Amino acid sequence: MTAVRKHGFPYQFECQRSGNCCAIPGGFVRTTDAERTAIAKHLGMTESAFQSRYLQPDGVHLKEGLGNRCTFLSDGSLAGCSIYPARPHKCREWPFWPEILTDERLLQLVQRTCPGIEIVPAVPGQEPTN
Repeated sequence: MTAVRKHGFPYQFECQRSGNCCAIPGGFVRTTDAERTAIAKHLGMTESAFQSRYLQPDGVHLKEGLGNRCTFLSDGSLAGCSIYPARPHKCREWPFWPEILTDERLLQLVQRTCPGIEIVPAVPGQEPTN
């Protein structure tokens, strides 16, 4: 896997499969109708069964698992997502979330908890293309 860099972000990212991104205290994952349908299908469940087991009462946010972790985070020598092919857009975009650029505390938390982030000094005239 190659490190990814996106315009405007002060870092590049190459996943190390620590699972830390799926266990940020106070984090939550909002899902769309299409994402809920895809996850239920991936799990071989009806949408109503999926909603009952995996969604908060609001019917939109995923429930947390043990210790504020995502309920779909699998343990092992390398952490993994048990619904990876059907994971929500928010998860697919990690760690390139727009709110990270506007919230200094969140930026510091992300940099501290994600071992796959490497700060890359800005070089004038060499903006990332992704």
